[in-house]
Amino acid sequence: MIQKYAKSLFIVLLLKFSLYAGLVDGVSVVINNTPITLYEIKKFSIQHNLPIKKSIEALIREKLENNLIKKYGLQATDLEVSDEIEKISSNAGMSIIDFENYLVKKGINVDAYKKDLAKKIAQRKLYKKIVADRIKRATNKEIKEYYQKNIDIYSIPQMIEVTEYDAKDRTTLKNFIKNPMLNVSGITKKDIMLKTSQLNPKLLYILQQTKEGNFTPILTLKGGFISFYVKRKINVKPIPFDKVKNAIFARIMNKREDSIIKSYFDKLVSEADIKVLREPR
Repeated sequence: MIQKYAKSLFIVLLLKFSLYAGLVDGVSVVINNTPITLYEIKKFSIQHNLPIKKSIEALIREKLENNLIKKYGLQATDLEVSDEIEKISSNAGMSIIDFENYLVKKGINVDAYKKDLAKKIAQRKLYKKIVADRIKRATNKEIKEYYQKNIDIYSIPQMIEVTEYDAKDRTTLKNFIKNPMLNVSGITKKDIMLKTSQLNPKLLYILQQTKEGNFTPILTLKGGFISFYVKRKINVKPIPFDKVKNAIFARIMNKREDSIIKSYFDKLVSEADIKVLREPR
């Protein structure tokens, strides 16, 4: 009877050890007792098209952020997620229903998309908390100095000569932009002269930031995608300081916020207990 019991106990312990060994084998890095698995690293690397080393660094940062979000009880409400979706769909020129249908057509689960948005909103709340007591407001003198040093950015042409390229599929347009010399089917081309005073402010900003001889980022239109090849900017004049003062202030503050957040997490990483158990191949 004792021998039978001992044998059963040995089998149970062996099974438990095997399960534990399998778990350890699946863990690549442990940061502050939080594991990062080989699967997570490889998945992240593929999704974001990053080398393994960069993926590990990004996941370490993500785990630290998640722990802080949990510590401070930060979360997104359903209303905040709904507002975010409304903003995204509006910027894309779609209704919320059309936008959700678009996600489904692309094979994106709507609930998973909303969950991801909730994480990003919680992340923004964390960043705001980190920055709150550390950031210094830009002075009027600093804003003017920035304006003078970057006068090219804050100058606007009266006319912009462009070639407009339209496509029903983003990938088709993306492939064409990579190699405009190729004859890619499914692309509609049109040469036009744009009067900047009549342009949508968002489009004007994009065209303004795009140098001559370059394509704008791909923009989403209802039922398709569009990109402009900027040929020539005509009669360029500086925008009056008062009209761009707020935009420059926001730009300076955003840079300062990014710098503070980076320094904050660099310090956290340097102080963290990080163990590398197994490097991904």
